[in-house]
Amino acid sequence: MSPFVLLWLALLPVISLALPVQAHAADSTTASLPDPTVRLHLKSALDRLERLDAASAPGRLGIDRELQRFYRALGYRAAWTNRQAIERLVEVIGECSEDGLKPSDYHYDEIRKFAENPPDSPALKARADLLMTDAVFALLSHMRLGKVEPGSLDPNWNIATAKSGANQDQTLMMAVMGSKFPEMIAELRSSSPKYLALRKGLARYRKIVDQGGWKPVPSGPRIEKVGQTDSRIPLIRKRLIVSGDLEADTAEARNDAAAADSGTSASANALSTSPASSGLVYTQVLFDAVKTFQERHGLSVDGVIGLETLNAMNYPAALRIDQIRINLERYRWYAGRLGKTCVKVNIPSYTVAYVEDNVVRWSSRVIVGKPDTQTPVIGATIQSIIFNPHWVIPSGILVKEAIPAIRKNFNYLTKNQLTIVDSNGKPVDPARVNWSQYSAGGFPYRLVQASGDDGSLGRLKFNMPNRFTVYMHDTPTKPLFERSRRAYSHGCVRVDRPYELAVLLLRDPVKWSQSKIEAAIETGKTSTVLLPVKVPVYFLYQTAFVDGGKIDFRDDIYKRDGELLDALNSAKGSRNVEEAAR
Repeated sequence: MSPFVLLWLALLPVISLALPVQAHAADSTTASLPDPTVRLHLKSALDRLERLDAASAPGRLGIDRELQRFYRALGYRAAWTNRQAIERLVEVIGECSEDGLKPSDYHYDEIRKFAENPPDSPALKARADLLMTDAVFALLSHMRLGKVEPGSLDPNWNIATAKSGANQDQTLMMAVMGSKFPEMIAELRSSSPKYLALRKGLARYRKIVDQGGWKPVPSGPRIEKVGQTDSRIPLIRKRLIVSGDLEADTAEARNDAAAADSGTSASANALSTSPASSGLVYTQVLFDAVKTFQERHGLSVDGVIGLETLNAMNYPAALRIDQIRINLERYRWYAGRLGKTCVKVNIPSYTVAYVEDNVVRWSSRVIVGKPDTQTPVIGATIQSIIFNPHWVIPSGILVKEAIPAIRKNFNYLTKNQLTIVDSNGKPVDPARVNWSQYSAGGFPYRLVQASGDDGSLGRLKFNMPNRFTVYMHDTPTKPLFERSRRAYSHGCVRVDRPYELAVLLLRDPVKWSQSKIEAAIETGKTSTVLLPVKVPVYFLYQTAFVDGGKIDFRDDIYKRDGELLDALNSAKGSRNVEEAAR
């Protein structure tokens, strides 16, 4: 006997209680019997859905298969006979917007109408039942895995998704028939503090938009130092109060609230009186608030209000809501699946963190791939650390940069400390190579760069085998870490302060203290040290995230947000079910 049938038998008492009670005892037996016409409509709708599934995405196919199994186990009976459960469902669907999801994906308007005016025809009863069951199954799936499949947007995605539980079918039936779906949906929501804080931030930004958002700050001369006066100061101050970068109860905020409300023209008139009394002075308090704003947006934290800072201030609050929704979805893709101890690189924020037992033990700046040589979003495992690594130039760089440069001038090899070696590791005379023959690829040798302070990999390489041949490493180009935007590499991740990360990964502060790592490197010898415990590493892409209780935003350097937003807003998945149930 199938698990579905066993659970069905176990739930019969619940289902019987859920059925409507008739006024006359003589009718109670027939009232509990399924309507054969509703069954026919349900069966017909599910048959149509199966035909429509040919063009569905894999994630949607999984939900549809669950629907088919569910109703097959029920004998195509109607499942939603409990009015209270239906009312709870309407509430749960409405609340999904707090996670950045769209209630319309779960047939919200139509189910709400069914709740208010129960359908009377067999066809409408079947449609209502199917839409309500689909809403629960889809919500459970989307809370657990995300609505959008990451692999549909990024074919390189290799971070494992969560597997279905051993009792998935029974769990789904219990959710519907036992009316436990609100609790189950809540349990599947990520419990990550960062996810919950971002979810809370979504509500806050929606409130900002409902209250009118923020007024744009006009362009003008740079405001560079404390004491400078500018007619836009009241408007800037109010802008920072709205976003929470400045406390609203400061004396200067109260003084110029009226000026900000009336716009720049009122502020300009105030210049004719006293700049200090009219709140037009760039104060230390405001200077510090601007620095806080700049830090949250990944800008140069210098307190200077120039074009870059103004552009970030003027970015509409409604678009920030979209950005938060996009990144809540990304959290759902991997929440709870990265492990308690790992290394995380966030590409858009140019940062790396070592997380141990869910606590960030160390973080630093990184340099990531340029937009045309992007760092991939992947998961891998750091297996070893290489001291004084040699760099073997990857095929992509070889064809695009190295070979064309060598054809122009052999000095390129000397300048970059490059040696040509054959498959046996023996040096090859560059004069004996027909370079023009390999301009399109097929180079039979390796181009190896010597190790050392001037080598592209610096003095340390974190070895993490993967099919993209990307890894984390030291770099000789230290000044680049001082820039706010750090997309300069060919795809690998260059780490600031890599020795500190090496100490943490090697987990032996006596044998591998930072001073002993430095001493081993100073020998100049290339050596590989295996990690005592292999550590997962993830290159992720979050353009909105929570840091220190506030939401940070970053530029979408690889232009990935728009495509995800389109997929998140698409109603394609829910339309199939609605079409099948017509």
